[in-house]
Amino acid sequence: MNTEFVIDINGSQTKVYMQIGFFNHQNISYPLHKHVFAEMHIFLSGTAFLCCEEKDIPLKEGDILIVPANQMHRYHSTGKDSKRISFLLNTGYGDMLRKTTIHKAMLSLLCKEIQTYVLTGKNSKLRALLSYICSDCFLEESNQPIIPITNRELIIEEFFSKRYNGTVTIDDLAKELMLSSKQTAREVKRITGNTFIDELAKRKINAAILLFQTTNLTLAQISELVGYSSYAGFYKAYRRITNRLPKPK
Repeated sequence: MNTEFVIDINGSQTKVYMQIGFFNHQNISYPLHKHVFAEMHIFLSGTAFLCCEEKDIPLKEGDILIVPANQMHRYHSTGKDSKRISFLLNTGYGDMLRKTTIHKAMLSLLCKEIQTYVLTGKNSKLRALLSYICSDCFLEESNQPIIPITNRELIIEEFFSKRYNGTVTIDDLAKELMLSSKQTAREVKRITGNTFIDELAKRKINAAILLFQTTNLTLAQISELVGYSSYAGFYKAYRRITNRLPKPK
């Protein structure tokens, strides 16, 4: 279930995207990726790390972390009870990485309202809670212009951004968009300029290039991290997309 609603952040009307269909909130790790909007992580239980700006940021119950738009990061849980919820914020706020905490009673209330929303679809109290939490987080920031984006574009961007290194098909994306596979293929081509297969390969190779530049991993390790089951497949895709041979830094 994907949803968007509007909250008030210090007098500014802000769209919030909560994509429950994407987030299996417990015991999950995501590869290196970024978002077109700021992302707010609210950590519910357990422990985890979010790697951002070349450092691992520890997370525990009650922590809130704001990742700026277009900031590369990856998330990995470190325990069986690791659990969190995250939202994308279509706002001029959140242009810097920041970490804060939420009171345990407020966290408990937020969890209850999220559960209510998942079960009933009612989000009026959830909107009010998020307005309060976000206003407190961004109290010292000035408002910036909002850059709009259609929900369909967002879903496609999030899909490729977070799932490029997994075993996915166009049917998986079609389910998120609630479209047929043919309609999804047309939407991917319209929005990205590529076919589904070509866009998936491009994301894998772009991630590989970034890993070349920022890590000391071997080509075989990088190939596996970006989702190729064989080095030969990675080599072929890299050469086709970049017109050169893969080389680490």
